[in-house]
Order: sequence, then C-alpha cells, then structure tokens
Amino acid sequence: MNREEANQALDLIRRVVAQARDDSALQNWGVIWMLHAFVNAGGFVATQWLWTQGHRLPGPYALLWGGLLTFNIVTIFILKRRETAGTRSFIERQIWAIWTTFIAGMVLVAVINWLLGLDRLFMPAVACVLFGTAFSMMGALMGRIWFLVAAAFGLAALGMTQVPDHAFNLLAAVWFATQFGGGLALHRARLRRLSGGGSGARLV
Repeated sequence: MNREEANQALDLIRRVVAQARDDSALQNWGVIWMLHAFVNAGGFVATQWLWTQGHRLPGPYALLWGGLLTFNIVTIFILKRRETAGTRSFIERQIWAIWTTFIAGMVLVAVINWLLGLDRLFMPAVACVLFGTAFSMMGALMGRIWFLVAAAFGLAALGMTQVPDHAFNLLAAVWFATQFGGGLALHRARLRRLSGGGSGARLV
C-alpha cells in the first residue's frame, strides 16, 4: 500500500468513526424527544384552547410558548449533561441550526398573523409547512424516513384547510406521533447498543 492509498484508507476510517459517534450521540436524544413530545403537543392543545376562548392578543401565547421553550431548553441541558463532555457532534450542530431556524420562522409567522389582523388563524398550516421543511433537511442528515415525515406534515397542512377550527389539535396529534415515535426509536437503538456491550455515548 502506497502513501496515497494509506491516506485514503485513514480518511475512510475517520469518516466511519465520526458517523458512529454522531449516531451514538443522537441516540442520547431519545428520552428528551419523548418528554418534549408530551410538552409540545400539550402546548398546541393549549394554543387551540386559547384561540377558542377568544384570545387574539399575542400576550397569552407568548407567555405559554416562552414557558414551554424555556422548559425544553433547560431539560435538554440537564438530561444531556451526563451523556456528553460538552461537545456537539457534526449532526447535532446541524440539527440545532435547523430547529432554531424553525423556531425563529414560527415566531415571525405569528407576528405576521397578528400584524395582518387575520380573523382565521393560518398559523397551524404554515407551521406544518415549516415542520415539513425542517424534517426534509433532517432527511438529508439522518435518513430517508424523515422525508416521509415531511410529506406527512405536508398532507396535514392540506387537511387543516378542511378543519380550521381544530387545526392546532390536529397539529398536536401529528407532532406527538412524530416526536414520540422518533424518540422511542432512538432510545431503543441506544438500549440495544448498550446491551451489546457498547459504552455510553460521550463526545471527546
């Protein structure tokens, strides 16, 4: 084996190791995703209730989601602290970028909805389009299954046009199924890895 072939082989090994480290790091998100599935779905149901009760000013919604997002972020750092050495894998950095961009987009959509003074809330359907876009990006990082999830959110967005008075409840159901199902799959993969003798995923 010449020097060039040796360098190519070393580069391949590095990529394989990096991918394995990314996969094991992602598995640590399983419990977090399952917990947040309940929290976020509950937030969508509460949003539907607030809208049904006639709340049209942004204050109650900002208070609700500000509290939920704070809870989510705090629980991420608490539950992740014991699993990592404080370093994020490449895929984790990309996922953080995707979902912080999504949150910013959702906030902007909410502000636009309020400024336009729309009587019919169009935010749930737009949220599904944004969800679909985010999951499509995840599909390029984590596997093709997320493209199917993106398509499901696209269909949900179309379905919401037929049941506008229950759109946030529909969004809650689709989101819970997606986040809890994804979290359960990651958690089970982690348990299989650990039962097979693999060590806990720690980024170094």
